[in-house]
Amino acid sequence: MDTRFDIDPGGGDSMDAMLGQWQRQRPQLDVSSGGVIGRVLRAARLTEELMEDGLRRQEGRSIANVGDLDVLLALRRASPPYVLTPGQLRESLIVSSAGLSGRLKRLERAGWINRTASPDDRRSSRVSLTEDALPELDRRIAAYFALERNLVSVLEPEEKAAVADALRKLLVRLETAP
Repeated sequence: MDTRFDIDPGGGDSMDAMLGQWQRQRPQLDVSSGGVIGRVLRAARLTEELMEDGLRRQEGRSIANVGDLDVLLALRRASPPYVLTPGQLRESLIVSSAGLSGRLKRLERAGWINRTASPDDRRSSRVSLTEDALPELDRRIAAYFALERNLVSVLEPEEKAAVADALRKLLVRLETAP
């Protein structure tokens, strides 16, 4: 069985190759949605790999993965004093309690965040950026967005807007699905 994705040197991608295989094997099967969903998933995986490689190459304290960076970005967006509860972080990031707990432990060990008891509710905690982490995080954020800009630089401004609009429609559908 041939499972290779022979990418068309004329501009096709791995999804074109996979869809072509389906067309040859099961021509009656409608796999057109794979042109969108497959590309979204593959682009997300490849982007995450590039982002994590970029995180590992930077000087300073470690950021283990894009998920950990997401926590730091959520805290930075929160405005001074850069404090959120774990519940607020879970809502912002759409992550499980266990997943968030692991991220917070890593970030605390690396010196990015502090966790303190909430003055309002002893059962709750507050997560904040450490004071000395802020300048390093701001430098890393600039590098992060530079990499994003570089990744989408193959698209014209109107193409970027069209992709963003189409993905917004899809994401609204996914975020409101029962």
